[in-house]
Amino acid sequence: MLGIVVIAENTGSVAHEMVLHDGADYFLHKPIKDSVVLATVCSFLRRLHILHAPTANTIEAWALYRRNGTLISPSNERIALSDKECAVLTTLFLSPYFPVSAEHLLRALNITAELFDPHRIDTIIYRIRKKLNRLTHARFEIRNIYGRGFLCVGTKEGTVFYVWDG
Repeated sequence: MLGIVVIAENTGSVAHEMVLHDGADYFLHKPIKDSVVLATVCSFLRRLHILHAPTANTIEAWALYRRNGTLISPSNERIALSDKECAVLTTLFLSPYFPVSAEHLLRALNITAELFDPHRIDTIIYRIRKKLNRLTHARFEIRNIYGRGFLCVGTKEGTVFYVWDG
């Protein structure tokens, strides 16, 4: 089950009410702080019993800014990503508890397996892993689940991954 968080310009109460009636779990107004989005996502995960209530010091938040291709670690280290690396990480971040197949990652790159070698995904994953190994403070792993796909796993229990389009 996925949660729906709507982040919009400061609109009136009618729009707020309509968004919640249409299925959103949370409605947040711009401008918004990263910490508010993180707290909202953690609250939703706790409600689904996916994330146990962590202490304030155990949360690790990774932010992927798709527009400029930047991954920011919890210790504010920055990694520049190519468009393909960004598309792969976005897809992995949006499926934090289930493996993502190579075919699904190819679709995220707008490529079909007939036109593209599926092993190219392994190369992109390798490049991302290599960039992650350069970090000094915080890391996460991209695990290969045999026969199922890839999964991002944080080094701490309270690791949260989120994606920004703006």
